[in-house]
Amino acid sequence: MITKLISYGWNILTGLVFWLFMHVLNRTTIIGRENLPKSKNRLIIANHLTMIDSWLISMACVWPQAIWKPYLIPWHLPEEKNFMASQPLKLMCQLWRCIPIHRGSGDFLRKLDQLKTTLQSGSLMIFPEGTRSREPKSGILYNWTRGAAILAHYSKATVVPVAIRGAEDILPIGSYWPRIGKRIVIVIGQPVELSRLYQKHLEEAEEIISEVMKARLQYLLTSASLLLNKKA
Repeated sequence: MITKLISYGWNILTGLVFWLFMHVLNRTTIIGRENLPKSKNRLIIANHLTMIDSWLISMACVWPQAIWKPYLIPWHLPEEKNFMASQPLKLMCQLWRCIPIHRGSGDFLRKLDQLKTTLQSGSLMIFPEGTRSREPKSGILYNWTRGAAILAHYSKATVVPVAIRGAEDILPIGSYWPRIGKRIVIVIGQPVELSRLYQKHLEEAEEIISEVMKARLQYLLTSASLLLNKKA
């Protein structure tokens, strides 16, 4: 209980900092917040541009509702070697609701039961590209992994696609300090209809679920790119 309270306080405190970062130090446009269901078992899928995407998207989706509905604060799946390299960083990530994953080792599948339990009691965010896009300004999804489809099918989650553009100007690959005065666009889509696919065996449904997710997220990413360019 004490750990949960500390984690809650840490998320609210850092949430306030990120809100100021997004809306005072930078200019953030958020579209489609009404599309987010307030229920549990909510899986957020998003494209991946920078090391701070999780915080930016989380704040766009749950702030300030997370203050009185803390279950809306999503759990995250960071790469273990990047975010657990030191004890202070490891502690902060634990308070930020992180479940570290050692990518490419089968760790995701081994933790599938844990991820399902976590997701069904709240919300979880995943980047199906698996890593940051190496062409972030292209407006095209970089890659696609099967983990999001497997987790969605296994947990029968409500899948909400979210696209972000502009963050690549705040923290480009290779940079360590975020820049200010930039524009960010975050577009939240309607939940993806997957109930019929959930009734099929995973072997039949996995590829179709992945394609449906990818198509919906690509559409939102294209929309976010158009909005960013229009406002530039």
